Amino acid sequence: MAEPNVQPSPMPAQDHAILRRGILGGVCTCLFTVAYSIHRHPGIVSSPATPIFLSLFLAGVLWYGFAAVRWTHVATRDDFVILRHGAMWGVGIGLAWTVEVVGGNVIVPHQFGAGIGVLAAVAAATMPVVAGATEAAKTGRIGSGARVGFWSGAVSGVITFVALAAVGYLVVSVPGFPGVETPRNVGRTLTANELAAFNIGDYLAGGVSHLAVIGAPFCSAAGAFGGVLVRMFRSE
Repeated sequence: MAEPNVQPSPMPAQDHAILRRGILGGVCTCLFTVAYSIHRHPGIVSSPATPIFLSLFLAGVLWYGFAAVRWTHVATRDDFVILRHGAMWGVGIGLAWTVEVVGGNVIVPHQFGAGIGVLAAVAAATMPVVAGATEAAKTGRIGSGARVGFWSGAVSGVITFVALAAVGYLVVSVPGFPGVETPRNVGRTLTANELAAFNIGDYLAGGVSHLAVIGAPFCSAAGAFGGVLVRMFRSE
């Protein structure tokens, strides 16, 4: 079945200012967090994986910053709607990942945390597919699903990075917190600063993964997949 010929509605050029400011503000927060963490805990950069994660982090924030500056200028109503829906889905996905982070790292030592974390992760991974399918069903274009997925991933990636960094600092700031991890194969007792650097670095690495991999890349693919599903069902 051929795609419907949907003509975008013309409208005066305008910006999606809230989305642009939100992403740029989030990117600045991520940059400040990493810079502060390295300054406060220099041991973070001693990991052999540091160059990889720093490269991914810089690539992610530059990509998001470029997208926020250049791609939030729209000239059609359909484009504006995609940006708005992407931002809304992104907040929902980011909150779901935040629940997973809290459930898996804060509540787990007590009760129900593991189950809450798993359910939240499944919801967060499924939502961009639903977002893409919903948008593609409205426009008849798979590309609309990928685009709403991209913006939802950009927003959720920034939110999840900040959430992981916050939980990391919470874990190392509370004496005796059960969520503190100790590196394996260490033949000596780590100092408090070394343990804090390890844990904060670990949480920041998770944040980078969400920002540069699970964020826009995964959600774009998931949104496109949702659009493909809509096309398949409509072709039957």
